[in-house]
Amino acid sequence: MDVVTYSYTSQGGRENNEDYICYDYSENFGIWTLADGLGGHNSGEVASRLAATMIVNDMKVLRDASDNSLIDIINKANMLILSEQNNATYKGMRTTVVSAFVQDNNFHYFNVGDSRMYYLKNGYLYKQSKDHSVSQVAVELGEISLADIRFHDDRNKLLKVLGDTEDLGILKIEDYIPMEVGDAFLLCSDGFWEYVFETEMEIDLLKSQTPKQWIEFMVKRLLLRVTGNNDNLSVIGCFIG
Repeated sequence: MDVVTYSYTSQGGRENNEDYICYDYSENFGIWTLADGLGGHNSGEVASRLAATMIVNDMKVLRDASDNSLIDIINKANMLILSEQNNATYKGMRTTVVSAFVQDNNFHYFNVGDSRMYYLKNGYLYKQSKDHSVSQVAVELGEISLADIRFHDDRNKLLKVLGDTEDLGILKIEDYIPMEVGDAFLLCSDGFWEYVFETEMEIDLLKSQTPKQWIEFMVKRLLLRVTGNNDNLSVIGCFIG
């Protein structure tokens, strides 16, 4: 199988872009990572770049997407951000992260915070990651629906991010997904998924021949909805061929 990738990032309505995208694919092993430095903290753009590049570079060498390896890489990225906070310039910097891994035609992923993964089969949403947020907890308790997260008052209150505490408490990785030709996946920051609904991701996928077309259709929808003060937005789209 092959994986064709297209990515897009924009500062949106902000002065600088604190999102960062990094990926590598070769010989049936791939790593795709997107990180969103938290606004309101010092050097969010530094935190996102450090986390994303460390995850990709380390996994290129390790080439192991087992649960233990992925948990280790999450914790290592977290400790890297914490250690860099000793520099007064970077004190308090934090970031979310979402990463996807392809090994032996199986798809693995993890996320910390509210950057998301969507996996689609036969043109339809098959799996999406769960946010580490107060709003996601409300979904789990049955207080709101999953679709309501976009409009929930506590959507931006995150329970886990890299650089916040030494113990992230992530003990399990979601089960891998067997890949098939025709599948697609998406990694994105909240500045993207806030404005693009899951049904629209499906619609735009069905009319796209390439991941570039898919992303362009969705970004066009987004740009028609933002008011000019929107957050940074980033997305990685991949087709399995």
